[in-house]
Amino acid sequence: MLEALIILTFATAMLLGGLNYWLSHRRGRAQPWLGAVHGLLNLSGMGVLLYRILLGPENLWFNSALFLFILALIGGGFAWLVRERGEAPILPLVLLHAGTGVVAFVLLLGGLR
Repeated sequence: MLEALIILTFATAMLLGGLNYWLSHRRGRAQPWLGAVHGLLNLSGMGVLLYRILLGPENLWFNSALFLFILALIGGGFAWLVRERGEAPILPLVLLHAGTGVVAFVLLLGGLR
């Protein structure tokens, strides 16, 4: 049950992040509230994942996924800081942030077996 909540939280956050990226290219600007919801969902998912890691049996897939989610969080924080300065985030930074999150999500799915 806890794993389903983790997967649903991260999948929704990834969907909102992709939607925000698409809207930024379609309309020429990102939606700040959508980015905030994306970040808060990811933070809550990482909290529940950390709870699962500390509570349950050892799962190296989950540990690796949490590590990569933290790296993606740092990249997202840098993108947010650039956005707060009034500039568009650098595309390689956004792609690295998104790619790290996707790899972490795949590791998370691998840990479900």
